[in-house]
Amino acid sequence: MGKSKKIILVTGASSGLGLAVARHLSDIGHTVYAGARSFGVERTETSAGLHEIYLDVNEPSSIESFVKTAIQNEGRIDVLINCAAVLVLGSVEDTSVEEYEKVINTNLFGTIRMCKAVIPYMREQRSGYIINFSSITGLLAIPFQSAYTSSKFAIEGFTEALSMEVKDYGIKAVLIEPTDHRSGSQKYRQHALRADYDSSPYRDLFLTVTEKIDYDESHGSDPDQLAKFVAKIIQKRNPRLRYKSGKFDQKLSVLLKRILPGRVFESIIFSYYKSGKNK
Repeated sequence: MGKSKKIILVTGASSGLGLAVARHLSDIGHTVYAGARSFGVERTETSAGLHEIYLDVNEPSSIESFVKTAIQNEGRIDVLINCAAVLVLGSVEDTSVEEYEKVINTNLFGTIRMCKAVIPYMREQRSGYIINFSSITGLLAIPFQSAYTSSKFAIEGFTEALSMEVKDYGIKAVLIEPTDHRSGSQKYRQHALRADYDSSPYRDLFLTVTEKIDYDESHGSDPDQLAKFVAKIIQKRNPRLRYKSGKFDQKLSVLLKRILPGRVFESIIFSYYKSGKNK
């Protein structure tokens, strides 16, 4: 496919990392179909190669319409980038099964639905890139993010299997594992309903840990740098399965998890988050 102009689908493209990726890829000359629920069912905007179209990754009919629009207009899909995700913070005890389902349905099953929708076209053309956004928390867990972490751990395994299945058809499956980025997702970081009750036995620790989480993200890496990184990956003839992006110390924590005894690593992570935000 070389460095030619590509037809790219990006989910979760109205905010955060998805927005940064969609805008940058469009700015450098690719044709981007940017999907998000916040675009509105009746909204379809086009400007200089950036098409903003309503997309709900939990609705099969919405996915079908989104993909067919790209196919009808362009005749092919070269790249799918799955960025759509939601996050609910709370202890396991305070997070309801319904709240777990909300996170996993969007983050994991939304990714699966999108992959299933584009693979037949990529298989027919015998080329394509599928880039699934995992997270550094798809490799290690932090307290009060069990729902989000579970979904990202699952995306890791899903993409490993997918990569082996589609490689004979010229399709490259790739995982992006970002550390904290200044993506503005504090506005979209929901709390489990019971986590905000004063009666929660985890309330004090929850407030301390979430303060640390908010601080780290607000001081995280630049989303535009990640977008440029993604642009380079889709030009690689043989991309790696995994790419980490962002802060060195958080990437280093993945290595520490591999070499340290499990309880030792757990104590380091827990102590870090229990300390609260940096002063």
